[in-house]
Amino acid sequence: MRLVKLVVPVLALFHGKAKLWHNGRKQWRSRLEIWRAANTGDVIWMHCASLGEFEQGRPLLEAFRIRHPQKKLMLTFFSPSGYEVRKNFEGVDGVFYLPLDTSRDANDFLDVLQPSVALVVKYEYWPNYFFACRERGIPLYMVSAILRPNQRFFGWMGGFWRNVLQCVSHFFVQNEESLKLLHAIGIDCVTLTGDTRFDRVIQSKENAQELPMLHSFSLGYHVLIAGSTWPADEIVLQQWFAQCEAGWKLVLVPHEVGEGHILEIMQRFPAAERWSTASADSVSAASVLVIDTIGVLSAAYAYADVCWIGGGFGAGIHNTLEAAAWGKPVLFGPRYAKFDEARGLLVCGAAKSGSNAAEIVDVLNDLTSNEAAIQAMGAAAGLFVQQGCGATDNILSRLAIK
Repeated sequence: MRLVKLVVPVLALFHGKAKLWHNGRKQWRSRLEIWRAANTGDVIWMHCASLGEFEQGRPLLEAFRIRHPQKKLMLTFFSPSGYEVRKNFEGVDGVFYLPLDTSRDANDFLDVLQPSVALVVKYEYWPNYFFACRERGIPLYMVSAILRPNQRFFGWMGGFWRNVLQCVSHFFVQNEESLKLLHAIGIDCVTLTGDTRFDRVIQSKENAQELPMLHSFSLGYHVLIAGSTWPADEIVLQQWFAQCEAGWKLVLVPHEVGEGHILEIMQRFPAAERWSTASADSVSAASVLVIDTIGVLSAAYAYADVCWIGGGFGAGIHNTLEAAAWGKPVLFGPRYAKFDEARGLLVCGAAKSGSNAAEIVDVLNDLTSNEAAIQAMGAAAGLFVQQGCGATDNILSRLAIK
């Protein structure tokens, strides 16, 4: 962590995200002290690594606001990808970057904030924060936690990290494997509650805004909507679109909406329309639409016949549940093994993948030429999400918050 403190200011001179990460943590003590002075009383603190974890924890935050209106809600992020998008989120009383996990910063942060409860979503096991919570007697909960056998906690050299896990008051885990792994190392304060993302995507669907431009674009056509794409995804989609059956249109919603990436997509799809400059008339005549802004993907899936989820040729796929909640078939690249929900969608027949780009192009061609398969997979996807709901209520019923 001390090395990070030295390196990041240098990186910030050349890298936009590093600059946000660095600048967002400047003078955090004084800013937090000002916030705490203006927000007296009990504080519920939730920490999320980034935007995906925030969406996972959001149903709990909203439930806390209803059930405990007298308490203050503090939300922290590690990554700019979460903080910069949700720094003005009105569902909490404060949003901050989490200071670095040094002993001094962790202790200063908790001394100022003095939370009555701490919740960490899914993962992020910061030793100094965990030890400091234990020393102060602050109940610390892991919500929608998921663990795998190859993690550092379970190896022969994992003693230190198992001690970190011992700081957690209770684990609310997503699956049976996580429960068994924790039991195997002597941690019994575990409850299998499922994944709060199921609740969140149902909420998002029920509150989704209408998108008239996408209605104009899709009218009379089949549409494949590709969410959170990276260049490797876009290459596959270009290959599919060049040979797909007549009557199909394509919507690309890239994970990174910087101008450089958008221009790269426009070069790959020269006839595409950009969301930010299009009109209802121009999109109705277009065959490819690039959504070059954030915040509309979940609602956009309503207009799809088939959904592609990006990231499967890189570090791993993005959120499959947003599309599945709308009762849409989902397809993705080969790197999905870490994601329980993706494996579940494959097992129930709601999703398809492949081991390489060429194989996946064939899968895309087969599915988009088979209306019956599209309908059957979509129905399976919707049922899968409905059956996964309820984690938020399960967790709330067990949290010791008064």
